[in-house]
This record gives sequence, structure tokens and C-alpha cells, in this order.
Amino acid sequence: MRHKFTNRIWWKAAPAPSLLSGSQASKQTKVSSLATQHPDSITKGAEIAGTVLVFFLLGWFIDRQLNSTPWFMITFVVLAVVAQFAKLYYVYNAQMSALEAARREAAQSR
Repeated sequence: MRHKFTNRIWWKAAPAPSLLSGSQASKQTKVSSLATQHPDSITKGAEIAGTVLVFFLLGWFIDRQLNSTPWFMITFVVLAVVAQFAKLYYVYNAQMSALEAARREAAQSR
């Protein structure tokens, strides 16, 4: 696909010149490098949002069938949020324990 103004292929377009000062450009580079170092962050966010949405819709469906709006919606959304944050907590602790063990092992092997 060609860009109609520059006649370049859009994914090979030259980057725009930076209008940021040196420290701002450095800060922007640090932020973008953090995003590339942690590519699963967007996946975790989408998983949380998707789970909450699914539980919300399930609660909404049950509420419509039983004519009990909004009790199941609220209950299911709260359960989904609590479960997702508990999962994040335990996964994070497991990852940090593995990293600490690897660092201890590397320090002992020196």
C-alpha cells in the first residue's frame, strides 16, 4: 500500500524528525525500550479486560433470565476482578522467586 503524499510504502516510511529536547528524547527512548522489554503487558491487560467482560456478559444473561438485574452482573464482575488480581499476584511472585534463584545461583558460581 502506497502512502498518497510521499509515494512510499507505509511500513518503510522514514521516521519523523524528533521535536523533543535531549532529555525528553532520552526519556521517550527509555519508555519505548520498556515497552519492548515487556511485550506481555498488553496481553495481561487484554486478559483482565476480556475476563471481566465475559463474566459481565454471563451475569447480564443470568440476570435477564431470572429477572434479578443487577445482582449477578455485579457479583460476577467482582469475582472476575478479584480472581484476576490474585492470579497476577501469584504469577508475579513465582516469576520473582525464579529470578531470585537464578541470581543467587549466578552469584554463587562466580
